[in-house]
Amino acid sequence: MSTASVREKIINAALDLFSQKGYDATSVDEIAESIGMKGPNIYKYFKGKEEVLRELSSKMEEGYRQRMKMTPDVSASISSREDLKEFSMSQIRFTIEDDKIKKLRKMGTIEQFRNPHFSRQTSEHQFDNMQRQFSAIFKSLMDKGVLAQDDAEMMAMEYYAPVSILIQLADREPDRKEEVLGTVEKYIDFFLDRYFKKAQTA
Repeated sequence: MSTASVREKIINAALDLFSQKGYDATSVDEIAESIGMKGPNIYKYFKGKEEVLRELSSKMEEGYRQRMKMTPDVSASISSREDLKEFSMSQIRFTIEDDKIKKLRKMGTIEQFRNPHFSRQTSEHQFDNMQRQFSAIFKSLMDKGVLAQDDAEMMAMEYYAPVSILIQLADREPDRKEEVLGTVEKYIDFFLDRYFKKAQTA
């Protein structure tokens, strides 16, 4: 097996354990044992648990941004309520259904109050990213004349905050995933009906 393949196995094993026990409570030996290795052999591939975490975070962040389409020009591709709904539901389905993203969220939930890295990462994912992205989208729709002029930042918060709560519900109770997705879609329709009607009458 290649070095890259072994490193990938180690990272995946670490993600599994970090999401179950937390980072601090997981030892290098436990990571190694979970993939049939002896603890000291991990040091052939990583300098220690901290480097495993850095590589895990880097890989997950890159994949997350790509799959969530978090690019500066994404707002240019959204020109209607249909575009916005399709984009939003695609993001939400991915974040609820992708196993690695769910584990990353659980890991952040466990560690966010005792580890500065996870504190920053959790804030970025649950607030900062969404606030920037949807503020830019709503501002773009206003500039295109699709939405009436309003406070784009407040609209963004109103849009994603309830959805974020519902995603956490799906994490806690996976058997309610379809219920959550149905409620999310109903909420998005409710929100878009209200603001797009406002735009039409403005």
